[in-house]
Amino acid sequence: MVLPRHKLRGLSLLNVSLVAVVLAIAITAYLLFFRKDTPAASATRPTFAVARGEVTASVSSSGTLQSSQTASPQFETSGTVTQILVKVGQVVAKGAAIAKVDPSAAERQLRIADQNQIAAANSVTAASESLDDAQDAAEAAEEASASPSPTPTNGQQAQSQNQNQGQSPEVAVSNAEASLARAKADKEQADQDVEGAQAAVDATTLKAPIAGTITAINGSVGSVTGGSSSSSGSGTGGSTSGQGSGTGASSTTTTSASGFVDISDLKSLQVAASFPEADAIKIKAGQSATVTLNAEPGTTLTATLASVSPTPTTTNGVVAYSATFSLAKIPANARIGQTANVTVQTAKAADALYVPSTAIATSGTTYTVTMADGSGTREVEVGVRGDSFTQITSGLNEGDQVELLQGAISGAANQNGQGRTGQLPGGGQFGNGQLPRVGAGGGNRGR
Repeated sequence: MVLPRHKLRGLSLLNVSLVAVVLAIAITAYLLFFRKDTPAASATRPTFAVARGEVTASVSSSGTLQSSQTASPQFETSGTVTQILVKVGQVVAKGAAIAKVDPSAAERQLRIADQNQIAAANSVTAASESLDDAQDAAEAAEEASASPSPTPTNGQQAQSQNQNQGQSPEVAVSNAEASLARAKADKEQADQDVEGAQAAVDATTLKAPIAGTITAINGSVGSVTGGSSSSSGSGTGGSTSGQGSGTGASSTTTTSASGFVDISDLKSLQVAASFPEADAIKIKAGQSATVTLNAEPGTTLTATLASVSPTPTTTNGVVAYSATFSLAKIPANARIGQTANVTVQTAKAADALYVPSTAIATSGTTYTVTMADGSGTREVEVGVRGDSFTQITSGLNEGDQVELLQGAISGAANQNGQGRTGQLPGGGQFGNGQLPRVGAGGGNRGR
């Protein structure tokens, strides 16, 4: 079948249009996917004008609020607890009575010690008199040997008795002196026994070694104490609220080894945090720090690094060193155990030239930047290095334009150390292909 001439012309025009569309699509795809970047495209990398201001470096960690002074006193006298005089949350003064044990056994030992002390004192008196008699007899014997007398004196009679007993006057004196020394030693021991027995009676009342708040009561009325000495530290035993009184029950529960109660000074709080070994070598006592609490995210506290532990702890192969920070001011709602985030300033450079850390390429100990004017790279020397900004000590001048090698600045920090991407220390901002507007403000708080 042969198509009319006018229909053949219509098909030819349609074919030409389809071919043109296909060619246009092919050319567009080639330009989009196979064309090499032009110099203009590569020039869209963001730039930064070298600025002047303060640059700081810091390290950060998280920890908890702890009391700067804690104690976990324990009864020093064994016995059955008869009274608990405090409750959890109660504020006590130093020396305040906390609990009592049955004093009967301790008081009995004190009476025995008192009696032994009296007997020892009598023995000293008797031994002293015997020594005096022996010394008198020795003197009389010496006088009799020097000038004989027909009438024997008392000393001569004592000498005669000693000789009849086979003792010379000198031996009698020596034995009397030894007896007196033993009696005095026994008296001294008896005195110490009385002091110890009296202390045991006094210790049947447990007293607070520090002023603070009762945070836990680890014993109960009727429990039997072990008689260990008081200890200090943060107690972890379970708490028992309320005040107990009355006689002991039949229970034979022994109190926790951490102490009968736990006491913490809640008016003097500090922050305890651990730092990995790479950061720990950068911190030392006296450095300033800032602290934020998760419970109060809008509040920034000023702190001072008080101490760094000389010995590490290892957890899952990670070595860390604990550090303690003292707070200049404690929020009214602060509680022990709250999570605290600490940032320690480890270095600072005032009135320094700086660029974003992302503008610096590092090769060993060599640092270079790429100039935005197309002149290539330039070697620089650096000083304080933060995460966001780095001090330039030589190689650049204020106002020089450098390229950012990794795009936008990430983690730039304001004066409170909070990250703000794309914001500069001086308050300026920048974007791709735009020059930053840099003020004279302070640098970052890099970690």
